[in-house]
Amino acid sequence: MQSVGAQTDLASVESIEQELTLLVRRAEKVHLRGGPTEQVVERAAYGILAWLHDTSPLRSSELAAHFHLDASTISRQVAALEQAGLVTREPDADDRRALQLRLTERGLKVLSTTRAERRGVVRELLRSWSPEDLARFASLLAAFNAGLDKHLSPDPHTVEGSKR
Repeated sequence: MQSVGAQTDLASVESIEQELTLLVRRAEKVHLRGGPTEQVVERAAYGILAWLHDTSPLRSSELAAHFHLDASTISRQVAALEQAGLVTREPDADDRRALQLRLTERGLKVLSTTRAERRGVVRELLRSWSPEDLARFASLLAAFNAGLDKHLSPDPHTVEGSKR
């Protein structure tokens, strides 16, 4: 794959940055509910619920690392989910001093309903796309997110922000 850098690539990079800004702003406006009687599931809560569903049980520190957040931020978000009855803390079988997070039955129900709604919106937005375009878009988004993760991850050659 050719690297970005040529003058002709500059316009594409600028366009991508602008479109990403619009995407993030518009995605923030989409508030989907977990069903007619459920509460609004905000973006951060949805992300945590989905990751716990897909990989639980997890410690808070593992959640913080995955989302590139500090422990206090994830702790506040998890506390709100726990208070809402969507997440529970359980003793870690390998280390009884530690706690692991897991979805509750209610959390699973809210996640399932919200996930179905969100995927329905995406399906509707992309219904006119060809299967090839869908596959390419999914692949490019995955590669972009992998690049973001790599960019956000601490440099393995640094110790507390300074070079070794």
